[in-house]
Amino acid sequence: GHEVGDSLLIEVATRLKGCLREVDTVARFGGDEFVVILSELMIDKTQSTAQARGVAEKIRAALASPFFLTQAQPGKEDTVIEHGCSISIGVVVFANHELSETAILKCADAAMYQAKAGGRNAIRFCEANLMAEGTLSGTLS
Repeated sequence: GHEVGDSLLIEVATRLKGCLREVDTVARFGGDEFVVILSELMIDKTQSTAQARGVAEKIRAALASPFFLTQAQPGKEDTVIEHGCSISIGVVVFANHELSETAILKCADAAMYQAKAGGRNAIRFCEANLMAEGTLSGTLS
């Protein structure tokens, strides 16, 4: 039910936070989508892209482990449910203020849907020809 779904989202957020540095940000964007903003990446696009890919791989690995969620049942013993997730990750690497927030999110979203279309549990980059900060957008399945 909703309680188990909410517990899953909380556990996902916790695992996402565990993959990030203090200067990075994670937020639930809606439904089962999260946005991660990586700050203070390398200026060189190749290096910043590699950093973003490393974090995306770390996130994918963290979410690949099963989730054990407790389902409360009134008048009965609680049940522990094992749940597996995959994640489709869209990444856009950009420099400060070179794209609008809307453009950044659209680019990350487009890459995420390419990852979904490619069979899920994948990482795709949106080519924005920009650098220095990275946004990861992901959806669970």
